[in-house]
Amino acid sequence: MDKVNENKVSLDQQLEAQLNPDVETEQYDHAESSIDNGNKQKHAPETEPGLRVLSVGEWMLTILFYIIPVVNIIMMAVWAFSSKGNIHRRNLSRALLLWVIIILIAYIVAMAVAGFTIFDIGR
Repeated sequence: MDKVNENKVSLDQQLEAQLNPDVETEQYDHAESSIDNGNKQKHAPETEPGLRVLSVGEWMLTILFYIIPVVNIIMMAVWAFSSKGNIHRRNLSRALLLWVIIILIAYIVAMAVAGFTIFDIGR
């Protein structure tokens, strides 16, 4: 029975290669590894460095930068507008920068409606 499954996978690969020569046949690695009962190792596909999942330590370092005043705005801008780097950190930085802008605009509107300026707060 294993020979039948093996031949079917092989025929499927050949048919797929003829129909779509641009598509790699690595999608069959899982089927072949289950047929071989684990004799063939399945290799994880290499991902781009910007798409990898950040570790807990990297997230803790990122959050540390977000906690420090002034440094947080600078690092948010650096991470949000850089074309390199991790996409997850970039999206988080963009979202946080949008929140900073929204809160700043809300503060300015509230102070204008209340008739206060930033200098009146200290008195």
